[in-house]
Amino acid sequence: MYEKPPPFGSYYVTLSVSGWIDVFTCHSYCEILIDNLNHCIDNKNLHVYEYVLMPSYITIIASSKKKHISTILREFKNGTAKQVLKSIAENPDEKRKEWMMRLFSYYSNRYQHDAEHHFWQFGNHPVVLDSTELFAQHVTEVVNLPVTTRLVDDPHHYVYSSAHPHQRVKLAPWQ
Repeated sequence: MYEKPPPFGSYYVTLSVSGWIDVFTCHSYCEILIDNLNHCIDNKNLHVYEYVLMPSYITIIASSKKKHISTILREFKNGTAKQVLKSIAENPDEKRKEWMMRLFSYYSNRYQHDAEHHFWQFGNHPVVLDSTELFAQHVTEVVNLPVTTRLVDDPHHYVYSSAHPHQRVKLAPWQ
């Protein structure tokens, strides 16, 4: 159980793909997202404490001392969307390409009107984690999400999670 005060300005955030489309079932799309997350850590002063990348969304516990986290997440979403959409369009092995691109176009026409495709749902709705109990509760939730959704039996077995021993996100220390 986490007993120290939570890291200053921590937020619990879920970023969801439009229409909850299961994009992150393909390793190459997951790697794009992980690379972009690390770019924000290295270049935009994002501190990620825990994360889990599920098939249609990513949930993180993060903070930033220089920029508001919503600004960083907006930039992250823009960059990731462009790269993942390009990768889907250019992937000769993507069997769901036409279906996914048609849906992303549909969401653009429905919600955005100024872009060809709309990848992420609008908004970040960060939840402030301003108490030790709230921080600990959300850490447990993030780490155990692959278990509660029955993807794995042990959180350490889920590759795209901060619980995995060989995960690639440059996590900030909080313990």
